[in-house]
Amino acid sequence: MPVMDEFKEERAALKNGTFKQKLTYFLDYYKWYVVAGVAALICVISFISQIVSQKDTVFYAMLINAVPQSYPEEPESPNHFAAYIGADTQKSEVVYDTSVQLGTDADYYAAQQIMVRVSAAEVDVMASDVSHLLQYAYQGDFYDLRELLTTEQLEKYQDFFYYIDGAVVDEAEAARKDYNYEYTPVYGDPLHPEDMADPIPAGILLEESCSLLQDYAFSGELPAVSILINAPHVETVPAFLEFLMQ
Repeated sequence: MPVMDEFKEERAALKNGTFKQKLTYFLDYYKWYVVAGVAALICVISFISQIVSQKDTVFYAMLINAVPQSYPEEPESPNHFAAYIGADTQKSEVVYDTSVQLGTDADYYAAQQIMVRVSAAEVDVMASDVSHLLQYAYQGDFYDLRELLTTEQLEKYQDFFYYIDGAVVDEAEAARKDYNYEYTPVYGDPLHPEDMADPIPAGILLEESCSLLQDYAFSGELPAVSILINAPHVETVPAFLEFLMQ
């Protein structure tokens, strides 16, 4: 019997068949179509849900080699800063990212993570021990604070600045242009600008009483914060410094 005739007979027989027979027939012929449809529907609902529930990042601080003092619970500092700047926490969020840990077996991947996020202009400030920040400061990744802060703010924070030597920055740039791969920069003491040819304030040392050190423990002896030259929310940085140092 031709296939089409057999199919017509089955359909005709099912008209008078039991519910179980009809269900078995349906599952035999349409089961995978239903499964595929349900899976597609779940994916669409999940995608829409993520878009609807996703919050806008209004400030992003990368805290390198930092661990929450209240581990495993996350401190409330990000929420406190969000409230400080009047952010709507239902629609936006402040991120304190502690996922980057240098000085471990995963150094390469940590450095890659930093490079990707900084290159993508996701990071507003970077906080870590000065010894880790110097590399990025000498690469030109951070603001010269004289270009960002007001005269009043410079006077207020000048006792807490750490510095890089602009002369060394120029030497390193010249070495790169000349393809001098043997050049090794010699960093001056970041706390002694008087010994530098061209001292540039690259960041602010954090006092023990500052809110960040109340909630996070950093490895190293000189925790500091610097502002990324391509910070996406640079207009919020002065408020962040006030929040830290109040």
